[in-house]
Amino acid sequence: MIKNIGLKYRMILGGVAAVLIPFLIAGIIIYVLLSGSLMEMTREKSVRMAMDMAALIDANLMQEIKLVSSIAADPTVVGASRSGDYRDVQTKLNAIHKRIGKPFFTLFVLDRKGIVRADALFPRQVTVDLSDREYFLRAREGRTSVTGPLPARGPSTPGDPVIIVAAPIRENNEFYGVVCIPFDANFLAAIVSHVRTGQTGYAYLVNSEGLVLAHPKKEYILRERLQDHPGTEGIYKLVQAGKAGTASYYSGGARKIAGMTTMSLTGWTVVFAQNWDEVMAPVNRILSIMLISGILFLIITITTIVIVSSKLSSPVQRLLERMKKMTEHSTEIILQIGPDRKIAFANPAFERITGTRPEEVIGTEPDFANPHSIPPDVIWGDLDAGTPWSGRVSLRRSDGTPVTLDVMVMPLRNMSGAVEGYLEIGRDVTRELMYENRMQQSQQLQAIGTLAGGIAHDFNNILSGILGYAELALMTGKHDGELERFLREIIRAAQRAGDLVGQILTFSRQTEVELKPLKPQPILKEALRLLRASTPQSIDIRLKINSHSAILAEPTRIHQIVMNLFTNAMHAIGDNPGTITMELEDFVVDEEFTETHPDIRQGKHIVLRVSDTGRGMEPQIMEHIFEPFFTTKSQGNGTGLGLSVVHGIVKKLDGIITVYSEVGKGTIFNIFIPCTETDGPDQRRDNSPIKGGSDRVVLVDDEKAIITTMKSILTKLGYEVTAFTNGLEALEAIKGNPHGFDIVITDQSMPQITGLAMARNLREAGIDIPVILTSGYLSHAMADAARDAGISEVIRKPISAYLLTETVSRVLGDFRAVHGASEQTSRRVDGETAPHEDE
Repeated sequence: MIKNIGLKYRMILGGVAAVLIPFLIAGIIIYVLLSGSLMEMTREKSVRMAMDMAALIDANLMQEIKLVSSIAADPTVVGASRSGDYRDVQTKLNAIHKRIGKPFFTLFVLDRKGIVRADALFPRQVTVDLSDREYFLRAREGRTSVTGPLPARGPSTPGDPVIIVAAPIRENNEFYGVVCIPFDANFLAAIVSHVRTGQTGYAYLVNSEGLVLAHPKKEYILRERLQDHPGTEGIYKLVQAGKAGTASYYSGGARKIAGMTTMSLTGWTVVFAQNWDEVMAPVNRILSIMLISGILFLIITITTIVIVSSKLSSPVQRLLERMKKMTEHSTEIILQIGPDRKIAFANPAFERITGTRPEEVIGTEPDFANPHSIPPDVIWGDLDAGTPWSGRVSLRRSDGTPVTLDVMVMPLRNMSGAVEGYLEIGRDVTRELMYENRMQQSQQLQAIGTLAGGIAHDFNNILSGILGYAELALMTGKHDGELERFLREIIRAAQRAGDLVGQILTFSRQTEVELKPLKPQPILKEALRLLRASTPQSIDIRLKINSHSAILAEPTRIHQIVMNLFTNAMHAIGDNPGTITMELEDFVVDEEFTETHPDIRQGKHIVLRVSDTGRGMEPQIMEHIFEPFFTTKSQGNGTGLGLSVVHGIVKKLDGIITVYSEVGKGTIFNIFIPCTETDGPDQRRDNSPIKGGSDRVVLVDDEKAIITTMKSILTKLGYEVTAFTNGLEALEAIKGNPHGFDIVITDQSMPQITGLAMARNLREAGIDIPVILTSGYLSHAMADAARDAGISEVIRKPISAYLLTETVSRVLGDFRAVHGASEQTSRRVDGETAPHEDE
């Protein structure tokens, strides 16, 4: 059919296709890029406006803080608070309020016990106890604070929101009282109501709990919460996180774009929001114009082609114009380089990525600094030879931060084949490299965990032999008091080595963590004893324990918390003299405390406080200290995981962690963990009696040292032991005389058959006998498999004589309670003549 179309119409169709297709492609790309750019500009503008308003509010609050601080530092106020005679203070407050008190409801002074001693406007408030107020508690800690907005309780303007600024009265680090100024909070609404953009852009102020503090609609103030409105979940999460950023949410049936920032002074969040439809209106108008223009252009083009089809010009120029627009809106850097190796053109993406305007780099040579240190002359030599070059280039942004580009440089040839210029395209891969580095660190930690699991099995087997022989020597009784003391020290050292392996496996997440009641006091003492050896002599270590409460935790987790916080404090002090203080005390969390710390429940808690006199941290650093891989240490001196691990452990214990730091003074970490009514288990003393028995035990382990020691211990305690170093032989012996044995103790990792497989074979053969599984390395999967195989108990090596016999006695007792004594008696009668094979 196309063959039957005349040449003229073929040219018309070809011309239309050559114009229409590129136009549609370019239109779609331009629309996508324009909408993305406009949305990015709107987000940046929203955040910037929110930050400007936050700065304005902070400036207003700082004026009040300066005023209340100056009053608190006034010698008359300090002297009166120290002496207890507040008559001069009352006179001064009256004078101050008369002079500048129009925006203030009143001014009042509290003594060191929180009792009102002077009030500029309400003398009847004198002697009122305000010691439970948040601003008094903060002032007692030495902090000047801003509290509110709160509904006013005074008779002048009841119900109007007020803000209370409070400053401590101190002299020579002694706390004498508080100066408080409650003032009208309506200035917040005035500030946010003054800022509007377009028809739908407005600002409002919320606290960290989503409560509206200021809004153009007064009926929202102190009544509405973000989380009460469907569709605001995303912005509410950002408000709770307390960070600057942007979010999209729905309110009143309309989609909105919001920029927000958190005020460092109060923790409030300023939000500037605008309707999505209004933001996208310019792009939609541009799209309509483009469609109309495209239709008109197509009509004109078709008409022109029809009229001058014999002289139809090439659409190359039009395509070049469109390519130029695409270049301008590209997210990748595009540089045109002349034959003189000077940059002749740079697209806008160059400025967005590097922060340098294109005009500043035109006429300069491109920077080819690369991680492999390839000289620029070598790169230019390849390009002049007609070979494209690709690699990564390291640059510096205008603010000094590094940026890495994935670059391709191609030579451009003319019709004769000579190089007449170069084209460079660069993609920003800085963030990708950061994620790659984090992935490598994560893989290194995973490799450490795998290695720890492999070492644990062999090391615990060795410890089992050491522990067993030491306990055997102790059980002989053929030794004097000094030798007995030496043997007990060997036993304790072996047990501590086993605990150390358990800590390594727990840290590498290779073992299950079981929370049990424990008292953290001995763990703190043990951790500090270990840490003293690696602590410089210039650092003084202090331990203050004022609590004997128990918590639900796991000892190695508490040990990790102490080790990480102490190491962090030691690095903060560095080579300078300093002090690290570790305190443990009880603390009752009340309703008021939960209002400022919503992640903690009311009730009795312990507080573990680790403080140092190191260099301290800036606020912008404190915002990121609990993020994984964040570190201020130099390369190779830290993974950035210490505080992240501590934060994760505390969260799993239903606790919270707070931090306070001042540059040049030091840092304080407070960890709150809920107490439990159940006391921690008492540790068995070394001289506690060991249970004996007369039951028939099958003992299976491929380690001869373990077989020898465990068999000797059980035999000395009255048990009848049949030992095997080959699991298959043990299995055959049990199957041959199933009623000749009362219990099986088997190792998991053996050459020919595992302990789990052995237990499954016994169950499949219908032999119901209790099985205790031992292993130097217990993983999550192994514990689950042991339950499925019907194993009665799983014990991690090294195993003490007390733990071994106590477990045997308990497992047999449980078994007999379930199956009845008659079955066990039948097993013994039927098996009295059974042979026993000892190896």
